Amino acid sequence: LVDQGDKVVAGQLLAEMDPVDLDEKLAGSRRVVEKTVNAIRAAEAQMSEAQSRLKTISATVVRYDELRVGGFVSQEMLDAKLHEKNAAASTLAAASANLAVSREEHARAQADMRGIGKARAQTRLVSPVSGVVTARYVEPGSTVAGGQVVLQIIDPNSLWVETRVAQQQAGLIQVGQT
Repeated sequence: LVDQGDKVVAGQLLAEMDPVDLDEKLAGSRRVVEKTVNAIRAAEAQMSEAQSRLKTISATVVRYDELRVGGFVSQEMLDAKLHEKNAAASTLAAASANLAVSREEHARAQADMRGIGKARAQTRLVSPVSGVVTARYVEPGSTVAGGQVVLQIIDPNSLWVETRVAQQQAGLIQVGQT
């Protein structure tokens, strides 16, 4: 985006590498994160429903146990309610495990999204300093390797020039001369 002689400021975008499919991967990763958020909500709802069911059936079992002691219900009816309570407890355990898995998937999806975002950010070459582009070593479309010098930027305020001057012309040089 810049050429030799251009003035640049710190933070300015100088060049951008082709992100290939990183934008699509990032968009897909965002959708996976959204999906896992919905899976967490669903798992939380299942857990809430399972807790409610267990609480209700536990109270019913206590009542049936009291009725069994009084001879008002058969042992078979009490056993059926105990079975319902065990099933409700198992459903709650499954809902709890499902919620834990959903949360882990969400954390993994977020980590993937952050990683893809970082890889995408690394395709952008940003000026670390304000200055002037003194050299452009690659042309648009060129293939570059990590660590390869692409541009050279100098800060004109910190520029020093060292040169040789012929003796015949030494007397013509003055302080502040351009």
